[in-house]
Amino acid sequence: MQERSRDTRRTLIAAASDLLARGGPAHVTLRAVGAAADVSRTAPYRHFQDKEDLLSTVAAESLAALTAEMQRAVADTTTASTPLFRACHAYVRFAWAYPNHYRLDFFGGDHTITPSRMLVDAANDFNRYFNDLVVEAQQSGTLIAGDIREVGPLLWVLLHGLAMSNHLVADQGCEPKKGYDADDMSRVLALALQNLAPR
Repeated sequence: MQERSRDTRRTLIAAASDLLARGGPAHVTLRAVGAAADVSRTAPYRHFQDKEDLLSTVAAESLAALTAEMQRAVADTTTASTPLFRACHAYVRFAWAYPNHYRLDFFGGDHTITPSRMLVDAANDFNRYFNDLVVEAQQSGTLIAGDIREVGPLLWVLLHGLAMSNHLVADQGCEPKKGYDADDMSRVLALALQNLAPR
């Protein structure tokens, strides 16, 4: 019984994530999620208090996925790039691939949510990893020295600008494969990080 309940919850979260990707937070309602998951109308209400609770869960899983993507990129030493470049590249690539998830993770998208404990934990894990990344890059000489409370936000602002620029340049909202392409991303990111390297 518990296994079936966990499966239903996973199915609901996956359906909500798909609806978010296709139409943003406005398209994610408990009724729409239940229909997309092909469960009873009451099933979503047995697993989530309301839409805000469901979106907070989706955001937590998305943020955890972003952190994991950055970690995987850093661990991949098959390219000659620095760990900092690989992590930043993974960050921007994730934001371009999942724009509605990215906006929900960091800004709530078009729907402000009260963070659940799960989302707070995911955000803390991301922040710790990001701060560790900054410190390691400073120690290896690939990022300017300075207080992490200043250098960290500077790097994040750079990444956020790149993350959002693809859709702003294309003027296509969240339509994928518009604006900059993958080669542009690598080139612009490399140029930006050069300007944050020690001189």
